[in-house]
Amino acid sequence: MHRLVLLFRRAVDALRRGPFVSAVAIGTIFVAVLLTGGFAAAFTGAEGLLSAWARDVPISVYLAADADLERARAEAVRLAPGARVVAVSPADALRRLRNSLGDQATVLDGVGPEVLPASVEVWSRGSLADTRALAGRLRAVPGAADVDYGAAWLERLEGVLRKGRAVGLALLGLLATATAVLVANTLRLAVYARRDEIEIMKLVGATDAHVGAPFLLEGLLQGLAGAGLAVAALLGATTALLPWLRSSVPLAVRLSRPDLLPNGLLLALLAGGSALGVASSALALGRFLRRV
Repeated sequence: MHRLVLLFRRAVDALRRGPFVSAVAIGTIFVAVLLTGGFAAAFTGAEGLLSAWARDVPISVYLAADADLERARAEAVRLAPGARVVAVSPADALRRLRNSLGDQATVLDGVGPEVLPASVEVWSRGSLADTRALAGRLRAVPGAADVDYGAAWLERLEGVLRKGRAVGLALLGLLATATAVLVANTLRLAVYARRDEIEIMKLVGATDAHVGAPFLLEGLLQGLAGAGLAVAALLGATTALLPWLRSSVPLAVRLSRPDLLPNGLLLALLAGGSALGVASSALALGRFLRRV
């Protein structure tokens, strides 16, 4: 424990002696973690909106002309226990259509309810995957001619999210590599500034692990500081933008900070920033030790 305290003091003293190098390293890690967190928050929020859409838009089971509406509703209740189930007769469907058209409802004058099919509407309470599975089960409703839950739009948006996630992960991998190299090159200045100290330690028999421990701890502290600042910035930006998002996107009214930045993601960003700092220090120190 005493050894760990000494290492920590040495690391803090080294950070104070090289404020410029520390500031550059912390700033670089801050930018990398901020971009990563922003990307993750955007896709987490988009997935949350898709799930909200799946819960707010009912699954419509359209029935054949000779189907028994009440029997179909009873079967839907059995297949979706606990879900809200509503039977919609052709007359109800026509009335809804007139109301949705507003002033243009006159175009339906002379149109009878027989032109519209009866249907059963089911509201899913689960995730998007649960909604898709429930829609599949509802195809077994007696007299079901078609089942619609916005699949075309949902699948299109899911496809966009999948492609965006793949591209984003590739770009984030490149960003992490570039950041590690950039920070390592910056930290080499601190290593070279203490080269006499390192050479003396090596001459008296210090191992590479003993020499490198303070530098790795410095990298850990720099990474943690940069990631901590990025997490604080993300939390502040989320708090500021959530009211605007809720007012601009109707489905976003139920979104909260944990929906965009869950605690697990925040911890992962802190851990990732710390690991990036340690990796950069190890890279910078390894090059130097190979030459000693």
